[in-house]
Amino acid sequence: MTGDDVVKLMRQYEGDLGVECEFCHARNPETKRNDFPSDANPVKETARTMIKMTDDLNTKYLAQLSNRKSTDPITCGTCHRGMSHPEVFVPKRRDPANRPPAATPPSSPPPSA
Repeated sequence: MTGDDVVKLMRQYEGDLGVECEFCHARNPETKRNDFPSDANPVKETARTMIKMTDDLNTKYLAQLSNRKSTDPITCGTCHRGMSHPEVFVPKRRDPANRPPAATPPSSPPPSA
């Protein structure tokens, strides 16, 4: 991976999570700059775990779905949607009178005599 590739990937993470570099990277107290190699910020380890999770979802699980409608990979933005801590999804209550019709099984041909 080139340096430009790393910067592009980091910018993707920033956008997906709506954060700046300091969210995951520790600051050097002497230079007041980001210390990118440092693992002092525990959020960085969480990020590594989440990156592994999305990679596993894409390569191990979604790859098994032959009828998948989209070939777009899961990214951090799939859940985070620009927020550092994604909101919990709560489905809207459905009005029982306004439910979609139940799927009917295909009819089978009548038995032959």
